[in-house]
Amino acid sequence: MENIVEGVAASADGTQIGWTRQGDGPPVVMVSPVMACRERSPQPGLPLALAERCTVFTYDRRGTGHSHEEPDATYAVEREFDDLAALLDLAGPDASVYGFSSGATLALLGAAHGLPITRLLLLEPPLVPDPDLAPLEEARRRLVDDPADARRWFDEEVTGIPAEIRAQFPPPDQLDLANAPAMLHELTFLPGTTAEQFTAVTVPTLLMASDHTAPELLEATRTLGEALPHAVVRVLPGEWHGVPDADLVAEMNAFLDIDRGLTKEQTR
Repeated sequence: MENIVEGVAASADGTQIGWTRQGDGPPVVMVSPVMACRERSPQPGLPLALAERCTVFTYDRRGTGHSHEEPDATYAVEREFDDLAALLDLAGPDASVYGFSSGATLALLGAAHGLPITRLLLLEPPLVPDPDLAPLEEARRRLVDDPADARRWFDEEVTGIPAEIRAQFPPPDQLDLANAPAMLHELTFLPGTTAEQFTAVTVPTLLMASDHTAPELLEATRTLGEALPHAVVRVLPGEWHGVPDADLVAEMNAFLDIDRGLTKEQTR
C-alpha cells in the first residue's frame, strides 16, 4: 500500500505525538497497549490489514517511540486524552477508535471523558477494580535500578503473561528499555477501573475477546458488555490475549458496516 503518510501532532501541553496514516475509507484511530509504539507493536500487521477498507491512524503514545515526554513531567491520564483528541482531530468526523489491552481501557476512559469518538472497537480491555497504587511505587523503584528487570516484573507480576509465552520474547533492546517507563502510565490510570464507571458511555461499542485468553480478561469483556448500553460482545478463536488479525478485521468491518447502515452490495 503506497498511501502511507507520517507526521507529528502537537498535544494540548505541547508534547509532540508521532503518527502514521494509511489506507482509505472510514477513519479508525488505533490506541496501543502499555509500552508499545508504532515500531514495537504486539499487532504489527493489523494496521495494514485494517487499512484495506479504512483510513487507519496509528500513533506513539506519550513516553514511547517518537512521542517524547519531558523526563520530569508529571503524568496525568488527561494528557493522554489530549493526545488522542489531537489524533481524532486529524482523523476528522465519524472517527472510530480501536484499542487493545490497556489501550482499550484508555479508549474507554477517553470516551467517558467526552472525547468525540463515534464508535469503540475494543479487544480485551482489562479492568482493575483494586485502587491500590503499591505496584506503581514498586515499578518506580525497579525502573531506577534496572529497566530490563522492571519490564520482566511487569510482564510476570502485573500482566501475568504465561511463562511459555514470555519464553518466546526476545531480550529487550534499546527501544524496549526506552519505552519501559511508560508502564507508570498504566499503573496510574488502571487501578480502580470498574465496568460500572462506563455505563454513561453510549457510543456503539464492539467488545472482542479470545476464547483462550486469561479468565479475568474474558470476564472483564463480558462485564463491560453488560454495563455499556450499546455494546456487542464477540468471543473469537484465539490464544492468550490475542486474536488473529484476519478475524479482528472481519469483525470490525462487519460492525462498522452495520453501524453505518451499509448493505452487502454497498461494501463490495
